[in-house]
Amino acid sequence: MGAAYAALVSLTHTIDQILNPPPHHQFINFDRDRINCLRKKADFLIDYFLENNSNTGGDHKEIEDLETRIRFAAEGAEYIIEDNVMNQILAAGSEVDRSVETSTSNNLLSEGVRTTIQEFHTIEEELVKIKKYVQAKISITTEATSSSRALLPIGENTMVGFDDHLIQIMGALSTDESNIRVISIVGMGGIGKTTLATHVYNKPFIVQHFHVCAWFTVSQEYTEKEILLGLLRQINNTNRDEQETGDGDDDYDDDDQLGNKLHKTLFGRKYLIVMDDMWDIKAWEMIKRFLPDNNNGSRILVTTRLLRLATDIGSCSPYQLNLLDEEQSWDLLSQKIYAEKCCPVELEEIGRSIAKKCRGLPLALAVIGGVLAKSKTENWKYVEEDVTSAVRNQGDEFCMKILSLSYNHLPIYLKPCFLYFAAFPEDFDIQVSRLIRLWVAEGFIRKCGHKSLEEIGEEYLKNLIDRNLILVDKLELTGEVKTCHIHDLLSDLCRIEAQKDNFILIGELYNHLDMLPNTETRPTRLSINGGKWKGMKRTPYRPPTRSFLSFSSRDSTDYTARRFPLLRVLDVVEKYPKDEILQLINSRYVSCTGSISMSSSILSRLWSLQTLVVDREVILPSEIWQMPQLRHVEGDSIILPDPPPPDDVHKIILLENLQTLSTVEDFKCTEAVIKRIPNLKKLGIVCGTIGSNCLRNLGLLHKLKVLTMLCSPCGGEIVFPNSLKELRLYGCKIPWEEMSIIGSLPNLEVLVFFGNAATGQKWIPNEREFTRLKYLWINQCELEIWEADNTHFPCLEILRLGYLNLKEIPSEFTEILPLQKICVDYNRNNDLILASANEISEQRENLGYDGIQVLNTTFGVLKILVKRGINLAVGGDGHIGDPYVVITNGNQVETHVVANDVNPEWDDDLTIWHPNQSHPISLYLSGTS
Repeated sequence: MGAAYAALVSLTHTIDQILNPPPHHQFINFDRDRINCLRKKADFLIDYFLENNSNTGGDHKEIEDLETRIRFAAEGAEYIIEDNVMNQILAAGSEVDRSVETSTSNNLLSEGVRTTIQEFHTIEEELVKIKKYVQAKISITTEATSSSRALLPIGENTMVGFDDHLIQIMGALSTDESNIRVISIVGMGGIGKTTLATHVYNKPFIVQHFHVCAWFTVSQEYTEKEILLGLLRQINNTNRDEQETGDGDDDYDDDDQLGNKLHKTLFGRKYLIVMDDMWDIKAWEMIKRFLPDNNNGSRILVTTRLLRLATDIGSCSPYQLNLLDEEQSWDLLSQKIYAEKCCPVELEEIGRSIAKKCRGLPLALAVIGGVLAKSKTENWKYVEEDVTSAVRNQGDEFCMKILSLSYNHLPIYLKPCFLYFAAFPEDFDIQVSRLIRLWVAEGFIRKCGHKSLEEIGEEYLKNLIDRNLILVDKLELTGEVKTCHIHDLLSDLCRIEAQKDNFILIGELYNHLDMLPNTETRPTRLSINGGKWKGMKRTPYRPPTRSFLSFSSRDSTDYTARRFPLLRVLDVVEKYPKDEILQLINSRYVSCTGSISMSSSILSRLWSLQTLVVDREVILPSEIWQMPQLRHVEGDSIILPDPPPPDDVHKIILLENLQTLSTVEDFKCTEAVIKRIPNLKKLGIVCGTIGSNCLRNLGLLHKLKVLTMLCSPCGGEIVFPNSLKELRLYGCKIPWEEMSIIGSLPNLEVLVFFGNAATGQKWIPNEREFTRLKYLWINQCELEIWEADNTHFPCLEILRLGYLNLKEIPSEFTEILPLQKICVDYNRNNDLILASANEISEQRENLGYDGIQVLNTTFGVLKILVKRGINLAVGGDGHIGDPYVVITNGNQVETHVVANDVNPEWDDDLTIWHPNQSHPISLYLSGTS
């Protein structure tokens, strides 16, 4: 279902693109009425999916067959449209008469769109017929319990690593607070939520604390009557006489009658109700109105995989279960294998290795423990080689069935986003910005209101994280997720579901493309993360490949644009010839290594390009200003031409979708440039003097969040937009006394001064400035005296100082309670700064607060003093060049260059440091005179 939905949404994006093409593609010819009709049919089917998102896991053959037909029809229509557009664009730029080819292509487009409309119409009629016969499966598991009941069996549910949670939850259940409270346990499938709740529920203290206890497990589908009946049957077991003389609960036809009976039964009694494995808010809303608040300490304990649900039902501080660490994992595994006995010494090393490969998931550890307990010890090495397969194949795939519930219950719009994780190798740290850009380019995200597609994508990712399907690796300094990954078992589930839907082909699964079945539903996405693809046959196949991803320069490919002419996504780490890449007329996303220089004729062909990322120089023609579909352009050095003067001021093309532009050399911050990029969020620029580049115009970028700026010092006004959250400055030499232009920014959270970005010996911030700053790094700046207190940086969490003449950190920083860490790089007075940092930490502890983590990151230092007047510009070959110093640090090369100055007045210390003291450092100075 996820693949069919993705195909439909992608089709609507393509239709929108041809209905509103870039200015220089207005010549594209098509039947607008028929295309609009196709768009309406696609929207109808998308809305159907959203309204009838089945959670049955695809058990209905008729629905599955229709989904396959929908996907094939949508992909086929999109292929015909883009193939026709490609032919028209090639014809427009060709000196050869291609009118016959264009006419044939137009006929195919017209016929293909007509056929797809008919197919969609037929599918609509069949969906309506099937819908009334499909009944959602309902399954509610209940277990009768009472204060005098038989306890829930713990059996082999050994609990490791959650003792603190156990104590805290028991405390929350038994606190003196009289109002009814909801307490939630949250975590991914298989992490031990039910096991922890069971241990809490069976504690004698809890048994005696409540008059009535009931436990029931809610399935993904249910009715109000089933829930109320289940509760009543359990609660009535607390009084056998009442059960024998009470009315038959099954005789109630009205849900309100059942609810009122539940309310009457619980009224005046202290009760504990456990709602295990909840999936949505509806179950809670059905029963909460019938649960009396007896003002006697009654409690509701909920287990769920969904963090958002825990918050929605009123749980203030959900207990979030994390994966076990390596030691806890080994403890649990060894207990599962040997119970109370000790593991033989000779098996501990391989046992710990197996435990580590379970990635901290208790369910996986329990399953593997059962496997190893029944296996001969000589077979442990085979389990160690492929732990994931051993878990997946054990016990009728019990583990995978539990995890698959999370996928089956996903909203339809999240399924293709989740399946896309199959494209990434296991244990791969995924850059969030890259992931969301790929989702957008693939066409997975449907436009909604005034939000950008990236903002919606961020919401999608947060939803997957809150559902405990995706794990957070690193956070940005501003708190947003920077990198994420997926647990090995969920990655395995993802690949299984992706293969089932023919959603993506993983390179490590097939060595040759021609091994795939030549069917209409073959994958249109190829991902190489270990396979060798040399020698593949060049036989054309349908549907065409639309996405090509690789993740290692060691992966061998024979990629050519001729092989994949309709490719939309190219994300590779190899260096490809620019003429090959730029033949991809339908490309939306291009990321590769090497430099790219685009001519006007080539760039004008790329009618769909959204994202361009290269790791070298990017030379762009002026036609870049006529590409409103652009969203992200990144390169080490971007040569951006001035926008051409418009023939009519009212016809200026705005790049309203452009959000990322970095790093632009010799950036011209003119009003003409700034007005054309009104929605820019991330900007990196290298410019000359401040005064000559009109940097006051930066204040017109009202949505800019991240700015990195390197410029030569000079007088002139500079204005930063109030929207900025991150600001990194290099070489600007802004006087400390003029720092209010930065301190007054109301949303600034991250600030970096590097390489004389600020100048002067003394900094006294003004009050009510830097009010939201969380991270401050000052490096290689003129700063000797710093006078500040907690009112200046009230939210500061991390302070980093390096290469300063500063002698001490203001002692008043003791009162900045959010301050958690002080990092001290090499400074002239390093010992004094470290001493003051440690003193601040000690004073904090004396006041009863947590201390501050003080880090000294310098292991070794290489200092170079270049005297004034020494000519470093003459190279060994006698030619004049920029003066430079080259420091080789292991395999890394770092340089310090003073450009355009044959005899530099360079009398500063150049200090290079590296945290890895095992790397050798060598120095090379260019020839001197």
